[in-house]
Amino acid sequence: MRILSVRRKVLQKIVVFSIVVVAINLLTLQYFVSEDIDSTDLSSLAGKVIALDPGHGGIDSGAKGNGLSEKDITLAIALKLADILKANGAQVIMTREGDNDYYTRGKGGKRNDLLKRAEIINTSGAQLFVSVHCNAIRDERQKGAQIFYGNQDNKGLAEIAQLALKGFPPGNRRQAKQDNDIVLLKATTIPGILVETGYITNKTEANLLADSSYQQKLANQIAKALAYHFSQNAAR
Repeated sequence: MRILSVRRKVLQKIVVFSIVVVAINLLTLQYFVSEDIDSTDLSSLAGKVIALDPGHGGIDSGAKGNGLSEKDITLAIALKLADILKANGAQVIMTREGDNDYYTRGKGGKRNDLLKRAEIINTSGAQLFVSVHCNAIRDERQKGAQIFYGNQDNKGLAEIAQLALKGFPPGNRRQAKQDNDIVLLKATTIPGILVETGYITNKTEANLLADSSYQQKLANQIAKALAYHFSQNAAR
């Protein structure tokens, strides 16, 4: 019995050690990939077709918090991102470029708005899409940009984008997350991600999201994530 107990303890130590080694390796890999993303030039964007969806708009303000409306922040960031992509040779298709929506009268207006956006994306000829949003929750302490994806095939792109936004805000530890209930992600037929750029209900983060220079930094990092994705998949 004593021998079995010793063996069990040794086995437990081996398992714990193995888990620690794997965790360290993953963190190291993430660090170097993150460094690669940050240093990525944007040349791989040339010739690409990318669809951008600034969330909400028109009668749909989206989330509200600290005097801000989500629809305004998402449009500002998406337009900045569009300018970066175009400046580096990409063609950009926008689901909206102003304060408009695709709501229909009667039941299902919101769903119809989302399905129209999906239709624009699906028929755009784009190679991928990015839907830009702001998060909101009653717990005002919550903060941090987070990437959501639907189809498992989009996990790689989502994880790249999440690493690119690790510093938004500094110390952000959120991970890319799969969500099969997001209508836009379910209705689109091309690769894509939904970017929650931060919590509009967190006062500190809301102030950042309202700042044009912070919006520009967010747009720059999303562009780098897309460029890195294309550079890594150039031969596929």
